[in-house]
This record gives sequence, structure tokens and C-alpha cells, in this order.
Amino acid sequence: MRIKIKFEVLREYMRHNNWDEKDLAEKMGVAYVTVYRVLRKKREPGNEFIAKLLNVFEGATFDELFYLEDCITKRERGKVKEDLAIVRSKRREGGVGK
Repeated sequence: MRIKIKFEVLREYMRHNNWDEKDLAEKMGVAYVTVYRVLRKKREPGNEFIAKLLNVFEGATFDELFYLEDCITKRERGKVKEDLAIVRSKRREGGVGK
């Protein structure tokens, strides 16, 4: 699993506080380039970044600002889709789950 930022929610929190990226970096106590890279998806948010972001927005919860993403490859995802198609086909034919 990877931790991903809900960018639209983060941007709304920033707008509410009238902060730009430089302001956010300053409030978090991190380099501007760190915020820049995370917000442009060039870098994953690490544990320290996540903790500092939650600290800056005191009322925010983890679930408000972040979500978990499965880490499966395109090949694995394709295999799951193929298997799902087979199961659905069999179900329509009355062979699975009925």
C-alpha cells in the first residue's frame, strides 16, 4: 500500500488559510522543493512529510488528507480483470455463485 494525498482537499485547506506552496513549506518546516515535488507527484510523501502536514492543519484527520492505494503492477491488474471477466461469465451461465 502507498499513502497518497487527496490533492483537492489539501488545496482547499491551503486556500482557506490563504497559503501558497511556499507558505505551506514554511509552516511545515520543510524545504519548498519538497512541497513542490510532492504536490506535482514527482515524490511520494514520506512519514515525516505526512506528520508535518497533519500537524500544520491541526483539525484535519489522516483520512481527510490521505488515502491508501494498492501497489499492484499493470500486469497483475490485467490478470485480475481477466479473472473477473471469467467469473462474471460463469456467473451469467449459472456456474458460479448461484
